[in-house]
Amino acid sequence: MARKGRKQKKEEDLLRKEEENLQKEIEKLFNCINCLGKDRNHNRYWFFRREGRLFVETLDSSKWGYYSTKEEDSMRERDLKRHLEKCYMKISTALQKRSKDVAQKALVEEGELRRSTRVRDKPRFNPAMAFLRYVNRWRED
Repeated sequence: MARKGRKQKKEEDLLRKEEENLQKEIEKLFNCINCLGKDRNHNRYWFFRREGRLFVETLDSSKWGYYSTKEEDSMRERDLKRHLEKCYMKISTALQKRSKDVAQKALVEEGELRRSTRVRDKPRFNPAMAFLRYVNRWRED
């Protein structure tokens, strides 16, 4: 009986770990479809992980704004604050990642970021350009 109990416990542990891994994968793919909440002016707050910004939509949906750094967001409403606190780590890491990406892009545009040009691949054969290899071998002398 002790063996059955151990075996069953191992199976339960495996199932629990598998479920935790699935939850982590779901969190990675998390994309806020529902509104995070509203402030006192009924502006709606949205977070899209791919964008890495916290967006604000006006009541009549005519204007959109966003927070792009952690220092910019100051929330006043209790419900919104609670919901944002739940998502705080995800939002703050996405904001930091986005600001790093923007800085990296700025360096590339300014030409300050060095890229290695020492190694170059040989051009690959492209079947669409095969006509360039044609040689007329049949000549009349």
